[in-house]
Amino acid sequence: MNLEKYYYKTNDAYFDFEFDSVGPKGVIHKIARFSSIGQSVYNFGFGDLNKSTGEISDTVVSNNSDGDKVLATVASIVHDFTAVYMHAAVFIKGTSIARTRWYQMGISRHWTEIDKEFEILGLKGEEWEPFRRGVNYQAFLGRRKTSFLFEPFL
Repeated sequence: MNLEKYYYKTNDAYFDFEFDSVGPKGVIHKIARFSSIGQSVYNFGFGDLNKSTGEISDTVVSNNSDGDKVLATVASIVHDFTAVYMHAAVFIKGTSIARTRWYQMGISRHWTEIDKEFEILGLKGEEWEPFRRGVNYQAFLGRRKTSFLFEPFL
């Protein structure tokens, strides 16, 4: 995807990524972090850095008028992480229904490109199913198609 995104940097292990959102509310420092939650499964956490405490807030709503650019940056970060960790599955769930819906709208909007490289599952109730546009999901699990060759998720 050739979308406008922010420049970001990462640490040597590619688990933490940082970038700045720039908009009417000023510069807001963002952090994206991958944390292991199982064998080759990583939780994707994302939020604003509280410079006073050093903590990441994943519940704050920045509304810095750059949501599409932030979402494109997040997608690029996931792409880069899975380029380094080819067998990783990434679990994504927003801290609210609205935030999960925001992720889903981004996936749906760019599904044609995403589907070429990634297998995405959506959690519907208690079951994981292959991602389908127009279906509301509670969470997402994705990995590169080349990472499993003969072992699909389902």
